[in-house]
Amino acid sequence: MATSYEIDIALSSATLTTLKTQGFSLYAFKAVQSTVQGGAPLVWFKTNNFLPSTQVVWQEQYQAYISNSQVISGGAVNAQNSIDMNLGDTADVDQYGNLTSTSGGTDSAISVLNQGPQPWTTGISQMTNGVANPMCAIPLNGNMMDVVAPIERVLLTFATNTVDTGTVQYKCFSSGALVDLTAAQTRAVSFDINQGWSWGTGTWARSILPNASLVPLLITSNASA
Repeated sequence: MATSYEIDIALSSATLTTLKTQGFSLYAFKAVQSTVQGGAPLVWFKTNNFLPSTQVVWQEQYQAYISNSQVISGGAVNAQNSIDMNLGDTADVDQYGNLTSTSGGTDSAISVLNQGPQPWTTGISQMTNGVANPMCAIPLNGNMMDVVAPIERVLLTFATNTVDTGTVQYKCFSSGALVDLTAAQTRAVSFDINQGWSWGTGTWARSILPNASLVPLLITSNASA
């Protein structure tokens, strides 16, 4: 059975009312490690259906995807072809854009092997609240291989931006919390409309300022990914 992770978000009645009346949505971004530089974070999760106690839940269930979408700020990356993947597997892309999954890849990561000359945009998706959404967009050159490893680290932020999942985003919309779940499957945080995010005395989260650059926080480039 796939491992599940959960972040519990607590809101006061006053904060909930303000968020709702002012048109805020809850956004989440997910961190990855990649062997290729030039990757971009994508909006992974969005909802305006939040309550005083709201849970963001995801599972270790993945997909690899390819796309013709250009990676530009504010642009949408559409997963035009995708395939279910397990960590350690490789997604082979033929010259027509067909995907097949094979074993024998890099441990704890998903590899995407381009077997043709056509360049693609690629990345991995992960299930959150029952839906698989892309987490990142990474260039995949012809006859090359990208290796992408998911990291259980999530950035949460409330914002009034009208941005959908799969959108390239280089700056944090608003004040955020970067929550690390690499050592625990559940974390609990609170948000106050004026005071921002809090989580007690834990060292597993950090505050992120509005307009902070997301790439250093969410896309780690490492040749040994």
